[in-house]
Amino acid sequence: MHKLMNRFNYLRRMEAFAALALPLVFIMDWRKSESGVHWPLGLSALLSVSYLLLQGSLYWQLKHNALSAAAPLPGYFDRLFNAFKASNLLLFAGVTIGFIVQIVNAGWSSKLAWPLGIFLFAVLEHINYYHYQLMYDTSASVRYLLRNRRLRKAALGVDLNRRGGRSA
Repeated sequence: MHKLMNRFNYLRRMEAFAALALPLVFIMDWRKSESGVHWPLGLSALLSVSYLLLQGSLYWQLKHNALSAAAPLPGYFDRLFNAFKASNLLLFAGVTIGFIVQIVNAGWSSKLAWPLGIFLFAVLEHINYYHYQLMYDTSASVRYLLRNRRLRKAALGVDLNRRGGRSA
């Protein structure tokens, strides 16, 4: 149990750190970039990633709290994370429309490359949290992948399903 609590704590801290550090690093880099970046789409993509990472951080904190108290996840868990899941999809739709409008009006530009890459990372992070685990950073998770030859269901998605949520 202690090892699992440490893992949850580590994941919470790293997700929160990344949610704050990634935008700072990219914004500092973009400010001095010679080629430039499409700022509205870049900031939208960074917002998407940070929003997802903060959801992950909250999830791991709630898991840590539940494990340390030997209690289930709080009663508001399903409503909150299903609302997050829906809001992610709305945010993704808005950013996608922004990319489409920009490309239709002005064509493709190298200034869109970083925003598009970051936005795709946000979409993958959503899949990683709510559908299928995409990150395999422990030997046990790699062994699972090799043994079963399929992606593991995401922990958050499993918790939503277990409690009667609408994830899948």
